[in-house]
Amino acid sequence: MKVSIVITGTEFTYGIKEEKNSRYIARKCLEKGLDVNGIGIVGDNLYNIQYYLKMALDKSDIVILSGGLGATTDDKSREAISEAIGVPLIYHKEWLEKLKKYYREQEREITDELKSMAKIPYGAVIIENPVGRAVGFIKVLDDVNKVIIALPGVPSEMKPMLDIAFSKLGLKEDKRKILIIRTFGLTETEVDKTLKDSYINDYTLNSSPKGVDIFITDNMEENLKLKEKLLKKTLGKYIYALDDTEMEEVVGRLLKENNLKISTAESSTGGLIASRIINVPGSSEYMEGGIIAYSNEIKEKILNVKRETLEKFGAVSEETAMEMVLGVQKLFSTDIAISDTGIAGPTGETQTKPLGLHYIGFYNRGNLKIHKVIYKNERNNTRLFISQYALNLVRLALL
Repeated sequence: MKVSIVITGTEFTYGIKEEKNSRYIARKCLEKGLDVNGIGIVGDNLYNIQYYLKMALDKSDIVILSGGLGATTDDKSREAISEAIGVPLIYHKEWLEKLKKYYREQEREITDELKSMAKIPYGAVIIENPVGRAVGFIKVLDDVNKVIIALPGVPSEMKPMLDIAFSKLGLKEDKRKILIIRTFGLTETEVDKTLKDSYINDYTLNSSPKGVDIFITDNMEENLKLKEKLLKKTLGKYIYALDDTEMEEVVGRLLKENNLKISTAESSTGGLIASRIINVPGSSEYMEGGIIAYSNEIKEKILNVKRETLEKFGAVSEETAMEMVLGVQKLFSTDIAISDTGIAGPTGETQTKPLGLHYIGFYNRGNLKIHKVIYKNERNNTRLFISQYALNLVRLALL
């Protein structure tokens, strides 16, 4: 069956807030064996929501709408659905009584606006809200054999209600399995060629500063295991994780297993490497500390980078990266240390030092190597890539 997802919210069409519900809904649809035709984001306008809804109904068997079911003036989804399908809204008596009881206990008056959260199209089946006040609903359009699922926009409410909706529609079991393989060190084109050479079809690639993620779906788990085994053999060290595991989690596990301590000295990345390491619960077992040495003065005073080094070679240089990593390793007495210095942009390049140039120092139990990397992208994407590159050096060293 085909599915269209409609997300409402002017905050999304204005670019004020990042929209994430559609990603979650689409992933759940995929697992249930449903094919998503498209995703639409529409502002809180009655007529625009109707337009998107009618267009979605024309293209799909199921339309999942998220947002606009609250009690404020910008919550237009109920009314839009009602007018789009020509079915009046009625109160769901049991839910209305729950609302009255709730607001009575809160010593608040229940207004007509608050009562509207118990309204559903005539003939619809409610989706009870386990954590909020706004009820969702499923409306089956028998004459055209279509289904509308209406859910709140609040993620903590939407997620459990989506599961309830699928259950009510008889979609209880996952029919499609998903294999996620995360790689770093190869381009999207190189990964694509590897997959084609391995005769693997029906895959999706997603490239980002963190690397290339491979998404493979299959109805049979045994088939996915065979494909996973094949890709582990062909991609080898470039695979850093499966599923949604992040590089810092992999590095943390390896540091813990080897009983090693790590420290960081960062300039261009501004503490991002250390922050990612600390993101992992239990990181205090292996993370000793980090220094953000953004200015030359801090590089000198804290990390003991020589002034002559900075004057002769510059802050962005192999020599500075080397003295930074040795300085932080000595400061924290760690087994492993990382340093970074570079030009993240959008300014700072010279005739001899291009935008995106970075030097990453890597100290590993007495061994020292400086890596030269050039990665040109938007400033924060560059910082993210360099942090991923640095963490990957630790992963490769500890495999």
